[in-house]
Amino acid sequence: MFDRRRNQLNAIAFNTSAPTDVLLRLLHQEAAGAWGAFMARPLPDEVVDAIVVHPERRLRSTFAESFAVSGEQRGRLVDDPHFRVRQVLANAPNPFRSGAPSLPLPVQRRLLDDPEPIVRRDAAFYGNFDDRLIAGLCDHEDAFMRGASCGSWSLLSESDRERLLHDPDDDVRQRARIAACGADAFWTGVLLESGLDASSRRDVIRYGAMTAALAEQVAAGVDASDRQALALNTRAPLDVVRKLADDPEHSVRLAVSVRPEFTEAERAVIDYTVGPSDRLDPVEWVRTCEDADVLRDCARSSHTWLRRSAACAEHLPADAVELLSHDDDYAVRLLLCERQPTVDGEVVLETYLKCQVITASLLLSHPNFPKAGHAERFADDPDPVKRALAVLDPDVGADVLARLLADDESTVSSAAAGHPALPPDLLLRACDEPATETSALRNPSLQANVMHERLDALGVPR
Repeated sequence: MFDRRRNQLNAIAFNTSAPTDVLLRLLHQEAAGAWGAFMARPLPDEVVDAIVVHPERRLRSTFAESFAVSGEQRGRLVDDPHFRVRQVLANAPNPFRSGAPSLPLPVQRRLLDDPEPIVRRDAAFYGNFDDRLIAGLCDHEDAFMRGASCGSWSLLSESDRERLLHDPDDDVRQRARIAACGADAFWTGVLLESGLDASSRRDVIRYGAMTAALAEQVAAGVDASDRQALALNTRAPLDVVRKLADDPEHSVRLAVSVRPEFTEAERAVIDYTVGPSDRLDPVEWVRTCEDADVLRDCARSSHTWLRRSAACAEHLPADAVELLSHDDDYAVRLLLCERQPTVDGEVVLETYLKCQVITASLLLSHPNFPKAGHAERFADDPDPVKRALAVLDPDVGADVLARLLADDESTVSSAAAGHPALPPDLLLRACDEPATETSALRNPSLQANVMHERLDALGVPR
């Protein structure tokens, strides 16, 4: 019963047509189960006014994490009396596969100067603040803050860099040397001799500048993770990396096989495999590539990992998008649909229908996902996944919605309950059915008086 009540509150909170007076009711303690919605939906200024002075710190902290409101609205919490709220504000929101509006620069400065160390430290490291502000911390009295400035290494002067590289604090020196090693193999060598933790060591090997002698030393090491990182380092001397093509560890050989300098023939003689279910991060030099011809080569490659990586490239040319949309590897097509807004809609639809991962629903938001005509196409399909798609049709008729609302499959009936064209009498009925009430209460056609009546029934004060 508790979960059902919470679900109803959340549904009303997420209803995009919920008026201000409904949203204000949800700020009562009796509606605390719905407060999570205020992290993920736009809010009118009147509601924000009430949240920033609300007595419950938990609500203010939840709003501080919002990724759906403006930076100016969220930034009003910079004056919050409780440092934990300001700490949450200092940390950048992290919505899945999307960004969040930045806080205004004056708010960023305030948080970096906050009297509470934990607030300013979180702001410096996790706030996604302006790089110029972070670079300006290089002379801060707090070593933690000086260490954060190393994240803006490219904006620091030579004298600032030299000072950080020899800072009296061990952590600051290490951060500075990690930042410097990408362009200076000397610091790569110093770091690898300094006893780094395994994760930092792999990062230094993968991204640090490399002399031939240093690369030979890593290649001869017993740790396969080190050798794999070396093979992925495009700064590492190619003649050293070539020797790893016969490494006893498959992960190392696989890393060698995606070197940018290799031809298709050279890749083909390396003993590696990429299975349909192998989860591999995109090859970085491919993902960040801006050369259309190089990306075309990757899209045409027989190497599955290169094609998957090309599918994730921001600058993938249209002809390569078209080529990869017919790729034999399902993961290539899925990544393409997730990352490329120009993929043909029918390809996105087919990919969605075959998708077995928990993020499948994100494909429904693809700009080319087809919707028109779905009612006629899918309303009577034996597959409930396809029947649910009929509801996406903007021109679906009331008779079809009524039939889908009565469907035995809850995914279908629930989808129908959320359609704004659902006749009012059916919508009210759906609000009282356990299988459909959540979707019905989120339906943007739901009248405000019905929302108020439901809140009354749930014991939320007017």
